[in-house]
Amino acid sequence: MSRRFSILAPLRIAGSLIVTLALLLPATHATSAAISAAAEESIRLGFYAGARREWSRAEVRGTFDLWAQELASKFQIPVSIFHYEDPIKMRQDFLAGKIDGINADAITLVRQYKLEELAEGYATIMKGGWNLMLFAGKASGVQNLAELSGKRIVLLEEDQAGEMFLETLCLRHHQHPCREVFSDIQRVSTSNQALMRVFFGKADLAQVYGYGHDVAVEMNPQLGQSLRKLAEFPLRSLFLAFYSTRVDPALRQRTTRIMPTLHTYPRGRQLLDIFKIDRLDVAYPAELQPVIELEREYQRLRSQLERKDKRR
Repeated sequence: MSRRFSILAPLRIAGSLIVTLALLLPATHATSAAISAAAEESIRLGFYAGARREWSRAEVRGTFDLWAQELASKFQIPVSIFHYEDPIKMRQDFLAGKIDGINADAITLVRQYKLEELAEGYATIMKGGWNLMLFAGKASGVQNLAELSGKRIVLLEEDQAGEMFLETLCLRHHQHPCREVFSDIQRVSTSNQALMRVFFGKADLAQVYGYGHDVAVEMNPQLGQSLRKLAEFPLRSLFLAFYSTRVDPALRQRTTRIMPTLHTYPRGRQLLDIFKIDRLDVAYPAELQPVIELEREYQRLRSQLERKDKRR
């Protein structure tokens, strides 16, 4: 994978994953209103890209035309793809049996679905991993999470998982939301930009994903020597897809066995490179448990703060 791909902001990969999985198979682009017309023998997958999309619809369709038939010939798995603007509508169709599987970011999955509703699927895997990491510049003097007050922090744009993790840290260690803890909250589009702001003294802290940190340090070895890691949240993947438990287990197993082999084919490798992904791997609903626990802690701490404010 090229460095240019690896340092892009993680939220931009959401749309890329959606397209990648769709391209593996012959697909029909349609709205949820047209789902009833889909062929019964096909797998019907719903995809939610979130607020941000790096690729236009025209680019997506052009790439469909380029890759779909060749990969479908190799894998022989007919699928219909349905794109959703509203995650609630996607959940409704999932529960009604109108779609057989869903693809979204981990936060959307945790907030919209119960683990018992989901069966195995697949996840995006990045070199360097998806763990969320909070770094302080050694020059800032910040030694631990108790010393965040009044500091300048830089975050990745439109990063729901990152912002929830950081808010949890602020509430846990300072009993205030982050906007009252930090003197300045900056947002950039790439991990490299975030870490370089710390390196050049424009910010005191940066929160990035593991893969972005690794590539940034590879590009600038001095950067690694200037950082101190304060916190880390384990996250195997930020973007995942899961089948419904209603889907035939044999069919689920067949498709999930094939997905992790995509990177071993020359054209499959090219496709993953286009969409900034190292490989796909089998994923299970239980892998969402760390995100569920983070969400619970965040909501608990926020409720405690709200009750405290009401008593004042």
